[in-house]
Amino acid sequence: MSIALHKSKQFLAPLIKIIVILICAYVLYMQWMERPLQLNELWIALQKLPGLTLVAMIAISLASWLVESKKWQYLLDDFYKLSFRESVLQNLTAQAASFITPWRAGEFAMKSLFFKKTLRKKVLSRILAGTISQMLVTILLGVIGVLFYVKESLDLDTAFYLIGMGILLLLLMASISLWLIKKWKSGSLTTKKWRRTILFSLLRYLIFASNWLLLLWLLDYESSMLITIRNVSVFYLVVSIIPVFQVFDIAVKWTAATYIFEGGFFHPELIIVATTIIWLTNSILPTLLGCALLPFQQLKTLEE
Repeated sequence: MSIALHKSKQFLAPLIKIIVILICAYVLYMQWMERPLQLNELWIALQKLPGLTLVAMIAISLASWLVESKKWQYLLDDFYKLSFRESVLQNLTAQAASFITPWRAGEFAMKSLFFKKTLRKKVLSRILAGTISQMLVTILLGVIGVLFYVKESLDLDTAFYLIGMGILLLLLMASISLWLIKKWKSGSLTTKKWRRTILFSLLRYLIFASNWLLLLWLLDYESSMLITIRNVSVFYLVVSIIPVFQVFDIAVKWTAATYIFEGGFFHPELIIVATTIIWLTNSILPTLLGCALLPFQQLKTLEE
């Protein structure tokens, strides 16, 4: 019986990889079929931009993932020495799993499978810490953006709703994190480690948000830099507090962007163009890279 169980677990890792890749392919297909923007329209919009725009945006996206990988390496360094290369590979392959789950839940399952069973509780607690630090940065900057937004665009009820949802989400995540860390007896992060993790999260936020600033500027978004930054911070707050599956992710982003950025474009359809391009570079590209790398990664599904 134990031999049969052992053999069945040998097939578990390949099965997980196949399932993740197939579901990712299905989600990508569904999103592409449901897109309001035709391929030729996207290509025409890209041709109006400077030649190296797409290259620059891909470089910015990859830079944000390199920072995320450095943060992941740092989060583990007190109990596991992870190389930067391994950290990059783990983050990209975990992106493929998180792409098909709400609130990036797949990241928890996938990343934990890169480590021995004896380390998984600690690993899960560090994933949670990294997620909370990123959400903290997003909520704090988003709330500041909402406060400035209220003066011109948002009514008070909507503003209080966004701020309240953000704060409640952050408190919920913090409470769950502290409870799990205590339950797992995995040790807590020092103040210094929390501080540096939050700084990594802030740096990553600034990098991937700069994609918006670059593209809006190139598309002649008629607003000052401060108003554009405000709109971007509100946008990321909105799309972060809505726990949707990635199959609906782009629809939420189109809706949020249309509402938040309206009035700044000469042509409203450019909002959809900008959102689509950023979605492709910030979400789809790393997901495709993760799917391509996943078959070559070793998952530890056997008892050790």
